[in-house]
Amino acid sequence: MRAIIIVIGIVFALAMLSRAMTYTVKFTEAAVLTTFGKADAEAVKVAPGLKLKWPDPIQSVTKYDTRARFLQTQSQTQQTTDSKQVVVESFCTWRVKDPLKFFQRFSNAGDRASDHYAKAEEVLRGNLRSALGEISKFRLNELFTTDARVSRLGDLEAQILSAVQTASTGQASIDDYGVEIVTVGINRIVLPEETTKTVFESMKAERRRLIADLESRGASAAQSITSAAQANARRIEDFTNSLANDV
Repeated sequence: MRAIIIVIGIVFALAMLSRAMTYTVKFTEAAVLTTFGKADAEAVKVAPGLKLKWPDPIQSVTKYDTRARFLQTQSQTQQTTDSKQVVVESFCTWRVKDPLKFFQRFSNAGDRASDHYAKAEEVLRGNLRSALGEISKFRLNELFTTDARVSRLGDLEAQILSAVQTASTGQASIDDYGVEIVTVGINRIVLPEETTKTVFESMKAERRRLIADLESRGASAAQSITSAAQANARRIEDFTNSLANDV
């Protein structure tokens, strides 16, 4: 019985030692292996598989998911270049691009990767809010139109993406944080009542212009058809009169 207890103890100790001295990196992850809390370029492990390390507190591992993450902003009021107010909600997708830079910038937020993500999203959310100021470069009727093909919402999203990618916080740029902004989009726009009236009136005026243009084209086409029909009728009448005279 004593021998069994000793064997179980040895197996348990080996299991604990193995857990303390090994870690696994998935193909969707990147790991930063620190030695006494310090990390350098050799500390980043991206190849998937089982790896060895010294037990804590000598070496510690922080693993980051390198897939795209989703970030949503709260509603905020912006003003267009023609002084119309809109309430906007936007989003971005981002990912950890440089695990070492990401760790160095955000490891002071806590020991867990989730703490680092939360701190990074705080920074990105502020940059995204600032980038929404790009709305001020567009008129309201450029963003909202009855013809989706000429709407400049796509241009606005592209400019917001560019602004977020080149944004800086203090002395650091987005690249210095080790993150990459993948996409930016506007997923909700609420128009205040007065702005809604302006948009509807603009759409009505555009519809009226479209109807007038179509009616004008229709009248012109009808006139052309009528003239052609009358000309054909005269030619047929002349032909039949000439044929009757010959008989």
